[in-house]
Amino acid sequence: MMEVDQIVRIAKAIADPTRIEMLRVLRRAGSMTCTQVCEHFELSQPTISHHIRTLEKSGLISIRKDGPFHLLTPNEDVLAGFAGVIVAGAPARTPRRAGARLARAKKR
Repeated sequence: MMEVDQIVRIAKAIADPTRIEMLRVLRRAGSMTCTQVCEHFELSQPTISHHIRTLEKSGLISIRKDGPFHLLTPNEDVLAGFAGVIVAGAPARTPRRAGARLARAKKR
């Protein structure tokens, strides 16, 4: 089960059309270096780095050092989990405090 916080991070990450396209490019390629990603977009390197960091923090991609390069790989399990929550309405684990707030709100 996916935590509500992670669902929100992923939703925010894919709310940007550039990040959606980056994710599509990465998924088609399987994995790419940052330089290869930069070649696909007419954006500055710092802007691309910002988008990559956002995707990594959401858990949608992982980054590992490969010699002088950083290799970006999509996290298919995270993508599948998010799709399951959104499409099939799979339950999400709500943190205790948020769960208590939701329960109180339902009583009102």
